[in-house]
Amino acid sequence: MHRKLFRTFIVTLATVASLSASDTLVFAIRVDDIMSRNTTYLPRSIKPFEQAVNSRGGKVTWAVIPHRLIESQNLDGSLAQELIESVQNGNEVCQHGYNHICPLCGSTGHEFFCTAQNYHFSYDLQDSLIKAGQAILNEKLGLQPRLFVPPAHARDDVTSQVLTANGFKYLSVNAPYKEIIAPGLFNIGVMTEYTWSMTSSVYRSKLNEALSAIKTTGETLGYYAILLHDYFIRLGYENGIVIQWIGELLDSLNVRYGARIKYVTLSEAARYFSGDEAKVTLAGNTILNFHLAQNYPNPFNAGTLIGYELFTPATVSLEVINLRGEVVATLQQGFQNSGRYQVRWDGGDLPTGIYFYRLRSGNQHLVRKAIYLR
Repeated sequence: MHRKLFRTFIVTLATVASLSASDTLVFAIRVDDIMSRNTTYLPRSIKPFEQAVNSRGGKVTWAVIPHRLIESQNLDGSLAQELIESVQNGNEVCQHGYNHICPLCGSTGHEFFCTAQNYHFSYDLQDSLIKAGQAILNEKLGLQPRLFVPPAHARDDVTSQVLTANGFKYLSVNAPYKEIIAPGLFNIGVMTEYTWSMTSSVYRSKLNEALSAIKTTGETLGYYAILLHDYFIRLGYENGIVIQWIGELLDSLNVRYGARIKYVTLSEAARYFSGDEAKVTLAGNTILNFHLAQNYPNPFNAGTLIGYELFTPATVSLEVINLRGEVVATLQQGFQNSGRYQVRWDGGDLPTGIYFYRLRSGNQHLVRKAIYLR
């Protein structure tokens, strides 16, 4: 029942708010090596990290190694289902190579250009690897990403040609951080990885280092993307220290920037900075004229705040729906001018459980999930 209703109400949530010159910072999070072979840190789940980010208004770009989806450690499909649900919640999946193994030297550190022997692979070989990865992502997740992350950021001109020929528009390596890197291919780069060797002894220094870099580099560029890796976000790793760290980082950014920070996926950032689209085109070529944020806090046991933004004046409704599809609260109804809005929802006497809140205008709507704990 839950999944059926979720599919009924959910539409694509990967929307970009209309960014203006007054916004201080566009902020993204990329997490690499999703579907890792690591089975040491348990539980093997992306949800604790996702919840820590989404509950604070952030979004995650999961860089997925396609071949991992068909390897023994992931054949139960649980992580694949988590990725599907994460995309439904407004995050995104991008393609991270094919199997993360160099065809020449066998190293797991690169794949599309052999850095060990400075060897350039042929167009046909790179094309076959990318196509194979696309096929797996489409079969297992029902997705066809337009953003590509080459393992170890190692690539050559042939890689760029193959990517554009296979429908990719965006690449994510490092610098230049938001520029055309090859004909038809826009790079939306990431900065530093602070959590690779995270321990309690370096927790505070790494947090201060990240906040300082975001203050300087981020404000200079108007953009900052932080990098993490998946086997370090498992809840069991150092008792969830990385999840705690990213939560504290976002809390600090929310205090520092307030409404002046824009949390986006990397594809959303690429679309904005490349000038491709001010807003995301959905299936059927319908362009949304509003953005609905994740409620905060979530889960909640008293009240929670729901934010949304109208790009143009519109008559809108904001409703809360239970798992039976019944409207249990109407938080906003009527005409509003363009701008940012925030409303408070108090669960009151409603039973503990999962609810959806829906923002509608005409025949357009967005839905997000909220968890109420009495």
